[in-house]
Amino acid sequence: MTDATMKQSDDRERHVVPGLGDIDPPLHASDSEIDAAVAEAGLLPLLMAVVHITGSLDILDAAGPTEIPRYSTDISGSIPPERAAALRTRAAEAIRAWRDAGCPTPRQPDAEGFRRMIDTLAGKPLDGAYDELIAEELGFDGDARAFAWDQPVAYEAKARLPVLVVGAGLSGIAMGHRLSEAGIPFTIVEKNSGPGGTWFENRFPGARVDVPSHCYSFSFMREQRWPDLFSPWPTLRAYFAETIERLGLTPHIEFGTQVVRAIYDEQAAAWNVTLRKGDVEETRQVAAVVSAVGQLNRPLIPAIEGEDAFKGVRVHTSRWPDDLEVAGKKVIVIGTAATALQLIPELAREAAELTVFQRSPTWVFVHPEYRRAISAGEQWAMDHLPGYERWYRVILYNWAMDGVPAHMLIDPEWTGGNQAVSAANEASRVRLTESMKAAIGDRPDLIEKMIPDYPPYVKRPNLGDGGFFRAFSNPHVHLCTDGVARFVEDGIVDAKGVHHAADIVVYATGFRALEYLAPMEIVGRGGERIGDFWGDEPRAYLGITVPKFPNLFLMYGPGTNLGFNGNLFFNAECQARYIMGCLKWMAQEDLAAVEVKPEVFADYAGRMDKALSNFTWSHGGAGSWYKNKSGKVIANSPWPLLTYWEWTRTPDHDDFSTVKAMETAGQG
Repeated sequence: MTDATMKQSDDRERHVVPGLGDIDPPLHASDSEIDAAVAEAGLLPLLMAVVHITGSLDILDAAGPTEIPRYSTDISGSIPPERAAALRTRAAEAIRAWRDAGCPTPRQPDAEGFRRMIDTLAGKPLDGAYDELIAEELGFDGDARAFAWDQPVAYEAKARLPVLVVGAGLSGIAMGHRLSEAGIPFTIVEKNSGPGGTWFENRFPGARVDVPSHCYSFSFMREQRWPDLFSPWPTLRAYFAETIERLGLTPHIEFGTQVVRAIYDEQAAAWNVTLRKGDVEETRQVAAVVSAVGQLNRPLIPAIEGEDAFKGVRVHTSRWPDDLEVAGKKVIVIGTAATALQLIPELAREAAELTVFQRSPTWVFVHPEYRRAISAGEQWAMDHLPGYERWYRVILYNWAMDGVPAHMLIDPEWTGGNQAVSAANEASRVRLTESMKAAIGDRPDLIEKMIPDYPPYVKRPNLGDGGFFRAFSNPHVHLCTDGVARFVEDGIVDAKGVHHAADIVVYATGFRALEYLAPMEIVGRGGERIGDFWGDEPRAYLGITVPKFPNLFLMYGPGTNLGFNGNLFFNAECQARYIMGCLKWMAQEDLAAVEVKPEVFADYAGRMDKALSNFTWSHGGAGSWYKNKSGKVIANSPWPLLTYWEWTRTPDHDDFSTVKAMETAGQG
C-alpha cells in the first residue's frame, strides 16, 4: 500500500457530518455512480446508512428478520436475494433523494431506533447491555475512550509519574496515545527499527491477518481506506507507521532499544530499568512500567539433531530475510498451523520441490472471502454514506456470538464420541470437515491426513481460502506426516528413514507464547522475580496486574488471548483505559504506588480457571500453545468482550493496596 492510499489527506474533500464522522457527501454523484455502488455495498451497513439519511426505520421493516452472521465477514443478514434486490433499489432511491436535497444533515435514531438497528445487524434480539459498548465502538459522539482528568491536576503531579512502555506494537501505540492525551511523561522503547510489533517482524510471503481489516484497527484511527478485506503485512506495517506519525508518538519512541531488567525500588516506589541499545546499557528510573511486548514475538525453534550439519538456509517465518530466493529451490517447511497456511501456497508457486512436515492436522475455516479486495462500490459507500463505515466495522465484531458460544463448551453429558465435545461442537465439526474436503479435492490420502480426529476449537482454528489444501494438488508439493528425525547436509531424514532433499528449511513452528515478559528480568517487591512468582502458571488480575509488582502493568498478559470473539485492538484499548485509570488515581490522590491485593488476584485466577475448564481448549485431545507444560490453559480469556469491557472501564480502588507519595518522600 502506498502512503497516498493509506492517508486521509488525499485528494478527497471530506466534511464532518455531526455525530457521524468524516465523509464526503455525494452532492455531485451521478445516478449510475450511486446505482453501481449500491449494487456492491454490504447490505446491512447500507440499510443503516439509509436509516441515517431518511431518519426512518421503514427500510428495516421492509428487510424483515435477519440471521446471525454465518462467518466473520457475512454482512448479508441472510436476507433472501429477491428481497435484498428490492432493498438495494430502495436504498439507491433514498441516496438520490438525499443528494437532490443537498445532502442535509443525517439523523441519529432515538434509543428505540438504535436498538432496532443493533438487533438487525446481530440477527437476533441482543441484550441491551451491549448498547453502550456498541455505541462506543461506533464513535458517533467522538472517542468515548479518550482520556480525561476528573479534576484539575497540576503539572508537577503528572511529572512525578514518568512511564516506560515496552514495545511499539499495537498495545504500546494504544498506551502511548492515551498517555499523550493525559500529558503524563512517557517513553516507548522498541527492540525493532520500526513500529508494529508482529507486523513489523512477520513479512514472509503470504503473511496476512485473519481478522477483518476494518475492525483490526484502532477505534481512534478508523478512517483508513483498506484495500483488502483481510490486510497483508505491508498494509498493516504502513498503518502503524502512519499512526505513530499522526498521533505525534514518534518523538517518544526509542527504536533499537531493549529492556534488560527492571528492578523495583521500594524506598523510592519506582522502577530502575536497564536498557540496552547496541552495546551500550543505561539505567533509568520511572514511576511505572507498562509491558506491551505481546505474546507472539519470540520464535519457537525445535531442537533437531544435526541442525548444524545442514549446509542450506534455515529460517523461522518471523525472521524472513528480504533477500531470500526460493524460486527453483528445494524447500522444506516444518509445521502446518497459521503461518504455514499462508506461506505454503506462495512457496508452491516458486519452489522446484516443496515438502511439508505435519506433526498434527489443524482445523481450518475455509473462508470464501479471505483474499478478497474491497470493491470500488464498497469503498464509495464508506467514503460517501453517513454511518456506513462505522456500522460496517461494528457488524464485523459479530456481537451475537459474544456470549459463551455453545460449540466451544464441553458438555459433560455428551456421549457422541471423542471427535466432539457436544452436539453443537459436532455440528461445527461436520461443517468444517465438509468445507475442508471440498478444498482438498479428490485425494482420499490427504483427507485422511489433513482432517483432525480431535474436536474443533481444542487448538486455535486457522483461517484461509483453501489455497493451502489446493497447493498439494501440484505434483512437486508433498506432505510428510512421519516426523523429523534429523538434519543431514542436504536436507532432512524423517522418522522412517526417508531422505528429503532441501536447499531451504523453514520453521513454521510458532512462538514461545507462554514465556511472558521474557527475556526481561523483572524483580518486584522483596526481590521477588516474576518468573519465580508465576512458575508454570502465569496469571494476572484482568491480565494486567500482579501482586508484589507495584506499578507494573501488562498488556496482552496471561489469560487475555481472545478465543471466540473480538480482536487484540479491542483488548488493548480496554487495557490502556484501565491502566490510565490507575495512573489517574495515582496523580489525583498523590499515590506513589498501587498494587493489586493477593486475595483479589487469587479470586480472579480461581474464577478464570473454573471458567476455562468448561471450554474445548481444556480438552485433552490435542496440545496447543494455549496450555502450559502440565496441560492447563494459560493464554486464553473465557470472558465475553462485554464482560471484559465492563471490568476494565475503571479500576476498583478496593482491589489495591497503596502507598502515599508523602510516605516515600519521608523514607528518603
